[in-house]
Amino acid sequence: MRRDRRGFTFIEMLIVMIVLGVLASLATLKYIDLRHRAVSAEAIADLQAVRLAAYSAWYETGNWPVETGAGTVPPGLTPYLSGGFSFSKPTYTLDWENFLPPNGGPSAGMQLGVVLTSSNARLTTALAQSLGNKSPFFVIGGNLTFVIVGADGRL
Repeated sequence: MRRDRRGFTFIEMLIVMIVLGVLASLATLKYIDLRHRAVSAEAIADLQAVRLAAYSAWYETGNWPVETGAGTVPPGLTPYLSGGFSFSKPTYTLDWENFLPPNGGPSAGMQLGVVLTSSNARLTTALAQSLGNKSPFFVIGGNLTFVIVGADGRL
């Protein structure tokens, strides 16, 4: 007596499920990487917008905007940033830093910059890779500091 075989064996189904699981995990990792790249592109655009707003403020007023707390847009930059621009984003926070010495001259590290703080270390790494050697920056822990005016006072 011969039996008609009309389905898949358990082993065949198991192998298919394993292959699908591996492909799904690879796709998930790639999606996470692409999302970090997209957020880092947004962050770079924000850093550049703040830099240009700071240069505009300095050009028009002769003064750099004063120091503010993390997540707060400095009042001196508000007229030069697009409406609704925020220093507090869901994945990172920007902090305007103004370390200008009272009588001018050099300072330690930098004089003006924007500190980007994120709790996601992979995002900070993706951001540093995206910036590459295009702009002066340094990374300490989970913070990336985008330098606008260096320690020597040069733009």
